[in-house]
Amino acid sequence: MAKRFYTATLFLCCFYDYYESKPWRGKWDTAGGGCMINQSVHTLDLLYYLGGSVNGVKASVSQLLDYGIEVEDTVMANLFYENGANGLFMATNANYKNESVQISIQLDQAEFAIIENVLYRINPDGSREQLAEDAKFFGSKFYYGASHGKLINKFYDSIEKDNQDYLHVKDALMSIRLIDSIQESGRTGMFAPLKEL
Repeated sequence: MAKRFYTATLFLCCFYDYYESKPWRGKWDTAGGGCMINQSVHTLDLLYYLGGSVNGVKASVSQLLDYGIEVEDTVMANLFYENGANGLFMATNANYKNESVQISIQLDQAEFAIIENVLYRINPDGSREQLAEDAKFFGSKFYYGASHGKLINKFYDSIEKDNQDYLHVKDALMSIRLIDSIQESGRTGMFAPLKEL
């Protein structure tokens, strides 16, 4: 079996006023979760897109901040893919500043990384070769990337052209199943197979 390993990291800062200004964000009944559902669900989407279906997870879900919230602010999960690959997912909003998603992929014969919306091949000597660069999202929320706008425009375009070429609710199913299983593993401390919905 060829070695395939995917990692994704998202570090966001989250100040107390984030929860105080909109208290629903810190509650299970109104937010449905913390940093996974509010800040990093699209990072889980990417791990699924890159690696394929996941059999199960082993995770740690916690609160590092003392903000009096119900939901998690930090998650670390080991993903076990159907194809034999492994993935490591890390997300926290206990960071001192907002940073963009970082993704790395290690294969038998190559290594790649996405850092600040730039795709690199990592050479054996550790140097980076830039392969592609995505458009940057300007302003104070640069770490969002430009994909939100692209997806919204694609949806509007599909309405104008009367086609189905947009993301559908079913496309989010794997990410929601991942979140549920990560939460379960975090509660039990055990491996959690992916939940059926």
